[in-house]
Amino acid sequence: MLFASGLGFSKVLALAQIMTPANLGSYVSVIGIAVLSGTLLSFGQIEGTTKYYPRLWLSRDYARITDSVKVIAAKLGIRFALATVVGAVAMVVFKLDNPIITAVVAGGIGLCSAYLALAASLLRAAENANVLQAFNLVRNSTAIILACLGGWFFGWNGAMLGDLVAAAASLLYAIVSIRLLFAEHVDAQAIELQPETASKTGGGKLYLAYLLSSSTQLLDRGAINLILGAAAAGSYGIVALMFQVGQLVINIFAQRAGPRVIKSARTNALGSGRIESVRKPVLGMAALSIAVACAMLTARALDLPSGFFERYQISWLAIVFGGGVCFMQIFSLLEFHLIAHDREKDVLLASAIATATMTGLFGAAWYFGFALEWFILAVLVARTLHAAILWRMMNDPRVASE
Repeated sequence: MLFASGLGFSKVLALAQIMTPANLGSYVSVIGIAVLSGTLLSFGQIEGTTKYYPRLWLSRDYARITDSVKVIAAKLGIRFALATVVGAVAMVVFKLDNPIITAVVAGGIGLCSAYLALAASLLRAAENANVLQAFNLVRNSTAIILACLGGWFFGWNGAMLGDLVAAAASLLYAIVSIRLLFAEHVDAQAIELQPETASKTGGGKLYLAYLLSSSTQLLDRGAINLILGAAAAGSYGIVALMFQVGQLVINIFAQRAGPRVIKSARTNALGSGRIESVRKPVLGMAALSIAVACAMLTARALDLPSGFFERYQISWLAIVFGGGVCFMQIFSLLEFHLIAHDREKDVLLASAIATATMTGLFGAAWYFGFALEWFILAVLVARTLHAAILWRMMNDPRVASE
């Protein structure tokens, strides 16, 4: 997973060398919207599987999982087909460059992202990290080649097409692997579920919470593009790689720890289902964030690659703030403690407060004409508040102590 994350990091750095800052800004802005659509058009169905699938897997009700996957996949396909048509028409009306190609490729990336999120939810429930790691490796290894080739020959639209092919390849791998996984369990006898298991998925609240969280991580580039211009969005996209490293690494912890928290809370009414090793992820994320920030600062001081940091106008302060945001990605792991106890409402509340804070700070930075560093600081403040609220809620009296 770390190697796969490194490939994703390297891809954007390579594209930054190939493209102009403005083209990179357009690329990261459109990709952000495409990936966000994977959450937006889920309407809570994928989010509901976060808790629903681990509980079904615990009861060995594989048939119900299979039926759920088929229904969700069909609905997502229809929604993305309609959204792609609407997006293409809108782009034609506003006379954007390559409207049809951009809409189709962005829609395809969004659909693949949604399907991969569904596959990841299923594999987390099965605690099968190997397949989950493998399709991430397939996606990132093919993307770094295809996106860079596309970007070299056809600009940012070509880079997006490379991303789409890579996502489709990893999705195909995931489908084949999941079929084999279910074939091993097809004869298992299901255990009777408690009546509330099917109804209390919390999908609606999680959908809104994840949508808000995703918007702060993906629409930030678009907002900076509008406020400061495409070149600044490209510079922000480079710093945001640090955020992505933190998110990818914390996902490694969450792939195993999250479903175990949910299953533990389900099987042991007296236990909280909280992760025993919360301390380890926190320390690990702190070490990672410091290492990433130091690596970026060293590269900047040594001017490696030559002229890169001057070209993108990335200051040392922006890198320091970026390192802080990298650490605060810990929030996504803390959410599982509340989800395990059917407290999706609290997860939504924390996301809403963080998003409102970031929106307000972005607005203030725009109003006063602040530089790019202040927008990165706004993300750091919002993410710090988000993690602090979740930590407080996780340790309140409503959750039993271990």
